Amino acid sequence: MIALAAVRGRAASLAGTFAGLTLGVALIAMALLVHVSAQPRTPQRLAAAPVLVHGPVAPDAAGVGSGVRPWTGSDAAALAGRLAGLPGVAAAVPDRSFYAQLVIGGEPVGDAEDAGAGHGWSSAALGAYPLVEGVAPAPAGQVAADVATGLAVGARTTLLTAGGPAEVIVTGLVGGPGVYVSDAEAARLSPGVPVIGLLLRDGADPAGAAAAARDVATGAVVATGEQRAALEPVQQAKTRWLGTQLLIAMASLAVFVTVFVVASTFALNVAQRRRELGLLRTVGATPRQIRRFVLGEAMLVGAAGGVAGALLGTAAAGPAGGLLVRWGLAEPGLEVRPQLLPVAGAVAVGVGVALVGAYAAGRRAAKVPPMDALREASVEARAMGPGRWLLGGGALLLGGLQAIRTAAAAADERVNSALFAAMALTAAAALLAPVLVPPLVRLVSWPLRGARGAGPMLVRAESLTAARRTAATAAPVIATVGFAVLLSGMVSTMREAYPAGQAAKLAGITVAVPDGTPGLTEAAAGGRAVLPTRVYANGLSIAAFGTATAPVSVAADVADALGVRVGDTLSVVFADGNAERLTIAKLTPDGQVDDDLILPRELVRRHDPSALAGAVIGVDAAAPAGLPGVEVLDAKAYADRESSEDTRLLWLFATVLIALSVGYTGIAVVNTMAMSAESRRPDLAVLRRAGATPRQTLRYAAAEALLVVALGTGLGLAVTIPPLLGMAGGLAEEVGVPVALRLHWPVLVATVLATAAVAVAATLTATRRASAHRSG
Repeated sequence: MIALAAVRGRAASLAGTFAGLTLGVALIAMALLVHVSAQPRTPQRLAAAPVLVHGPVAPDAAGVGSGVRPWTGSDAAALAGRLAGLPGVAAAVPDRSFYAQLVIGGEPVGDAEDAGAGHGWSSAALGAYPLVEGVAPAPAGQVAADVATGLAVGARTTLLTAGGPAEVIVTGLVGGPGVYVSDAEAARLSPGVPVIGLLLRDGADPAGAAAAARDVATGAVVATGEQRAALEPVQQAKTRWLGTQLLIAMASLAVFVTVFVVASTFALNVAQRRRELGLLRTVGATPRQIRRFVLGEAMLVGAAGGVAGALLGTAAAGPAGGLLVRWGLAEPGLEVRPQLLPVAGAVAVGVGVALVGAYAAGRRAAKVPPMDALREASVEARAMGPGRWLLGGGALLLGGLQAIRTAAAAADERVNSALFAAMALTAAAALLAPVLVPPLVRLVSWPLRGARGAGPMLVRAESLTAARRTAATAAPVIATVGFAVLLSGMVSTMREAYPAGQAAKLAGITVAVPDGTPGLTEAAAGGRAVLPTRVYANGLSIAAFGTATAPVSVAADVADALGVRVGDTLSVVFADGNAERLTIAKLTPDGQVDDDLILPRELVRRHDPSALAGAVIGVDAAAPAGLPGVEVLDAKAYADRESSEDTRLLWLFATVLIALSVGYTGIAVVNTMAMSAESRRPDLAVLRRAGATPRQTLRYAAAEALLVVALGTGLGLAVTIPPLLGMAGGLAEEVGVPVALRLHWPVLVATVLATAAVAVAATLTATRRASAHRSG
């Protein structure tokens, strides 16, 4: 009850904390709802088959499911025959997928990332794609196209397959995506069959059909309902993974900054209420009761902010999912629906974050002596206690070690390592700010020591006297500037490093690359490029690469997972379902993704007729000229193109996180500045009695706010530079060329100016209100 009354009485000073918690919980609830909704789904082109029978989903060496082991064409046909005879089954359709892309107006159409858009005609029934016009394709050279292409029945066009371009005639139009050829042609282009779809008669029970299928398809997986999502395309899984990374980053930032906001505002709150807390101690309150009193306030504010944030996050989840789809980080058709468990989890996180953020302030409040109820002066006896020194020093050490680790971190861990380093150093700067503020204030104000008037002297003296208050108001500025500079600097540095390294390696060389297609055809690659495929051995799915003159070699980590060594024989199942026994000639120690398993190129092509090549380095610029889906670039253009998508995603991530951090900590800046101004009503009265005009008072308040922003900006830059230097060092080691640290000055300047404007506006508003209240 006491905590509730205190919250009611201090609603204005806790408004910023409430707003920060509300926004944090909203972000967490939104991220959880979108993540839960963006789960694997049954591929739309197989959704009309209630039962899917497929080979086992084999994990890769890291334990992640990444491929379905196929059957041979003959085995699949025999199994489909047995399945078709089961009660309730109308048809059992072997489904094949292979690369096929139509060329219209000289340009390939369709998804440039889809290497499996081609199917046999029978597969159209698995997605319930009806024949809208024309007839089904029969011999080679005929296709059925998606009606959305705008092609007409009888039109002649070009079809790209792994072998190269070929002229085809459109015999039919279907009401769904994909390119359909005759089943015989599909068997030639994709001999292996990974899945057989069962179409049921009207009224047939899918569960009963699945049970019967399990008796027939020994060793296969029989999936119904949501289990069919295991056949989700790799590209769709990658898209969802990228969206998940952004959601995780948003939620992590929300948790960290919310703790930061709550801690700084509650610390300032406790500092301003020393006399009130001392009075409670005078009337008999124990330190434990004082601590529970402060934590009770935090729990009430956290609960209120949690409920409000949950409602806001639920409302924002739908539009957020739409943005992810628009940005290419979620599959089209994503539907975000309210769910109780994620929302309840977000509320619980909000209450927990409030308690964690207020814990240090509660401990400090419990140490307020009873005599503080009689103290008129607000001069701080000491800047920091032993606990704060210990936590601040520990955070500084952790941040420094993490910054050093950033330089040696692997490429996929470097960004997270830099973020963690910045978080630790930001926390260290906020914790150690009371001892850092006095020398920084003296340094910043040194040029003004000889200035005329009492304003600079007052600002300097007030900041030095109330170092804790100044540190608390500077803490949100440190976080705002630090995160904005870190995120924009990381993107700027990586954007320069990767293209420079690639261009240096390929200087003077031309490169043929896919243009609007997922890879290069055999006609464009000229039989020289590396052919990627996927093979299966010892229950694992392995990324294999066919090269022209290379012995069979396995990466060391993959060899450990397979249990093989040099000289061992390994039975490998290829994309056509056939097995070959291979002798391991070499182990590669680095275990990079492009050498998991190296095979002879001819062997890969024989078993995977639809394998597409990547880029071909060192081509004659005129060789592939005129072929659709090919572009020839010089080294620099190739390097820029290769990094363009990564750069787009990085800037997208950085922009979202910068906007969140600036907007989020902007709330804390407003709150702490307003609380600081409200607490200085007696100071304002003294200034007025000394002859200060209202304008002079406002100028004095604005100058102090700008000083706080300057201090926060300096410390924000200081905590950002070490992680960025570590990142630059790591990038230089990775790409093999010198990499300089690059700050994105427009983002830095805009962030500082926006923070300064928010801080000054909040301070002036609170100062006017405090002056008016005093006058009244």
